[in-house]
Amino acid sequence: MRVTNRDCIQPFTGDDGSIIRELARLARHTLAEIRHPPGTASREHYHTQAEEVYLVLDGRGEVRIDGETRAIGPGDVVEIGPGQRHKLWQRGEGDLVLLVTCVPAYDVGEVVFTE
Repeated sequence: MRVTNRDCIQPFTGDDGSIIRELARLARHTLAEIRHPPGTASREHYHTQAEEVYLVLDGRGEVRIDGETRAIGPGDVVEIGPGQRHKLWQRGEGDLVLLVTCVPAYDVGEVVFTE
């Protein structure tokens, strides 16, 4: 058994300005907290193998998946399948905070950036 407190995990900054804490990494699954400060957005991309689920913990934003854009906020759950192009924007005041799960485990080698 492994139990880790979130506050003991060192965050790092992604190339898009997001602040990432990888909370768990198992052989087939990852769980991360991703925080988008005001004015930041992810780069559009897709995963060749992985499925992702976003749970919005705090803040407001927009997500675009395969050309369809929706506003998102606390409590919203976003499902993203393999091959679906997606991009996320922080909107409004305060950070957009997501809990993100990825199956199979996140691997940058299977991510294709489209911008």
